[in-house]
Amino acid sequence: MPVRIEIVAVCSVSATDLNFGAYSSKSQAPVQGQTAITLVCGPGTTAEVSLDAGSGPGGNTNRRRMEQDAGSDRLDYDLFQDPGRTIHWGDRSGVDTLEVTTTGVSLAIPVYGQIPGGQRVRDGTYSDTITVRVLY
Repeated sequence: MPVRIEIVAVCSVSATDLNFGAYSSKSQAPVQGQTAITLVCGPGTTAEVSLDAGSGPGGNTNRRRMEQDAGSDRLDYDLFQDPGRTIHWGDRSGVDTLEVTTTGVSLAIPVYGQIPGGQRVRDGTYSDTITVRVLY
């Protein structure tokens, strides 16, 4: 009597908010922040992680935009894969995405953010929503 089972690849993904804290439009210094994407897949699963340009109008993966919650101003910011903030996160396969091979345990993938200094914007709260995609 043959006995069979097929194990299918399954991944789960979650992310915590990236909160930059306070920003002064009078400062020329950039503001930095960090968060992580948590990925859990079966052992040996190869997955490609990508981040889209966000929901902010006029943004792209090289320069995203947060929109003022109660107004029309926009605040530029960037997301990077490395602590030196040189490798952008994006959605172009093999260019600005990240390929990982999982071990079956939780994997924390860092996301480093930066708001360039010197942006003249009104006071208020600014936000954006990024979609994280995992192809496996």
